[in-house]
Amino acid sequence: MSAAILQTPRALVAAAVRAGRFGAPLDPALARDIDEGAELALDSLGLDSLGWMEFCISIELDSGLELAPSMVAEMTTLSDVERWIAARLTG
Repeated sequence: MSAAILQTPRALVAAAVRAGRFGAPLDPALARDIDEGAELALDSLGLDSLGWMEFCISIELDSGLELAPSMVAEMTTLSDVERWIAARLTG
């Protein structure tokens, strides 16, 4: 099992948001909200279609889970993504 798979769903999501923003530093308030598990709306992250692709690729590379942008489009919050990851990592 890869060491990356041992990351928490929240850590995977935080890394994916950073990837979706092409490595640009997160606003400190946004970084804090992500770290604390705030109920953040996906559309508040400001990612474009390429950013969402990078978000999904990051999750796949770090966890081995295939998350398509079309699946993310059906979710509304980062917590939804975390729950999706947690269900697959523990299931």
